[in-house]
Amino acid sequence: MLSIKNVSFTYDDAPRPALQDVSFDVADGEFLCIVGHNGSGKSTLARMLNALLLPSSGSIFVDTMDTADDTHLLEIRRHVGMVFQNPDNQLVTTVVREDVAFGPENLGIPTEEMIPLVDGAIAAVGMEEYASSAPHMLSGGQKQRIAIAGMLAMKPRVLVLDEATAMLDPIGRRDILDIVRRLNREEGITVVMITQYMEEAVGADRVIVMNGGRIDMQGTPAEVFRQGEHLRSIGLDVPAAVELREQLLAKGIADCGDAMTIEEIADRLCPLLLKN
Repeated sequence: MLSIKNVSFTYDDAPRPALQDVSFDVADGEFLCIVGHNGSGKSTLARMLNALLLPSSGSIFVDTMDTADDTHLLEIRRHVGMVFQNPDNQLVTTVVREDVAFGPENLGIPTEEMIPLVDGAIAAVGMEEYASSAPHMLSGGQKQRIAIAGMLAMKPRVLVLDEATAMLDPIGRRDILDIVRRLNREEGITVVMITQYMEEAVGADRVIVMNGGRIDMQGTPAEVFRQGEHLRSIGLDVPAAVELREQLLAKGIADCGDAMTIEEIADRLCPLLLKN
């Protein structure tokens, strides 16, 4: 679905490249999580996936379409929907339903086709009762749901979330993550999630760790989070449950294997406690 080939990028007057020789593919239907500290290049990379930025060198292809080819720009933007950190920057009208319809209208989708797309997108994020509300009256989490609905109404094949939960409280982050995982699992939408919250990477198919504009490591969540010491050395951390399992192992209490959630740790500990 996405192919990133030897991509480098340097901002004007920047002392060093934001991205350096980055290459990877994203499979159709995959849930990919890209993590890294501030300045690691992950948000720059996110903006390249639907041609908001173009590589200084290298190429990015969206379903075989080169993002540098202007003739494909509209189709690329339709294929790859972007959701940003601040939902207020993506809300443009005074009524939720009109806001969700903004993208399809600009694509020239006929009204008779657009109405079910808009209603379906609003339902997909659980905001039916707010369809006639003013977006500015909603909570941060509700606004982010509407921003996601606005992308869904254009029927994207890929959803890119660039720190989309960063401004939300823990409940709001959980709700957005639940919606995105359901869209990936049930609708088959390819998801690329950019985040600093390592817990959000636990349920991904694959995790890419960015550092200094390069890919530092990649693998399944279990493979990446086994490298806790290295992650900390580049300014990252591990999910709280992974840190707990590390402490249990270090103190000789229990070996919880690759458990990455509190529930998985409890499943490993209960038999041991019952045995004792």
